[in-house]
Amino acid sequence: MEHVDELIAGYALHALDPHDERVVDAHIAGCERCRAQLREMEAVAAVIAFTAPQASPPPELRARVMEAVDRSGVFGAPPAPEPAPRVRWTWWPRFAAIAVPALAVAVVALGIWNISLRNDVQNAEVRAVDPVTNVGNVVSYTGGHAALFGSLQPATSGHVYEAWVIPKGETVPEAAGTFSGGDQLSFTLTRSAAPGDTIVITLEPGTGGPAPTGPAVGKGTLS
Repeated sequence: MEHVDELIAGYALHALDPHDERVVDAHIAGCERCRAQLREMEAVAAVIAFTAPQASPPPELRARVMEAVDRSGVFGAPPAPEPAPRVRWTWWPRFAAIAVPALAVAVVALGIWNISLRNDVQNAEVRAVDPVTNVGNVVSYTGGHAALFGSLQPATSGHVYEAWVIPKGETVPEAAGTFSGGDQLSFTLTRSAAPGDTIVITLEPGTGGPAPTGPAVGKGTLS
């Protein structure tokens, strides 16, 4: 069976044209090997997207948008002409032969560099993404792993951030690893977490400890 390895990355990133998407759809319907590769690539692409911290639009954005709409005369304007039929790019197969394999390598490389979760991505799918206040997001996987992504001011001298998991229905936090923070935060919790568990981040003196003593700086609950 001829596989579609060179198209998997583009498919996961929704970067293929309709013809090549149909080729991949038809192939993965009967190929477990390529389905597994696609799941892996989708998980990597998804997690990379979650590395960006949450951001709120500036208050003046709405005013600027409405002003632009008003200038465009959209309201009450005559209907726009129908767009021209989409032309299939005849150069795409030649371009894809070079660009898509390179894209696949780049996506996997970024996944390894950015999240250090290669084994997680191979063995578990992203189950949920939930906000963590003042940090970004916590990504949980079907295998029980969880990871923090976002941005957190570097810990002050002589301190570390420590992650804690409070199991659903309980009150005692369980230590889940320490980290130093940073603009491109990417940290895999050292213990598993399940839906309903609460994730808490504290700022601890020294190298942390078995129980939280410092202030909480972030909190989120797994859905």
